[in-house]
Amino acid sequence: MRQRYRIIIIDDDPITRMDLVEMLQEQGYNVVADGKNGEEAVALTQLWDPHLIIMDVKMPVMDGLTATGIIRGQSDASILLLTAYSHKDVVAKAKTKGVCAFLVKPVMEEEFLPAVETLLLEKQHTLEK
Repeated sequence: MRQRYRIIIIDDDPITRMDLVEMLQEQGYNVVADGKNGEEAVALTQLWDPHLIIMDVKMPVMDGLTATGIIRGQSDASILLLTAYSHKDVVAKAKTKGVCAFLVKPVMEEEFLPAVETLLLEKQHTLEK
């Protein structure tokens, strides 16, 4: 069941990407691609048409909020934003860009996996309608 969903991980820190991919794959999720900046997020979204994009906010080349704004014009993928900043302005801007949920770094498995599962369940309900 979990394998049917396509997930993309976007974070400029390769260790964070590796950890997230490993956590998801250990639970049977299908991580189809990963990238290091928002520009890659946009390109990978066009290539893979993911169900879920897990993306950092602060990255070089293009940040996660800018990428989310572009992706929203092309895809209905759920977007889980990862941020080291829990400032109200970041949260408010994330909402206007179409972010579905966010987690504050460092990401803990006991928070991360339920968030992923919830977003994919919501996606499943949308697909079934």
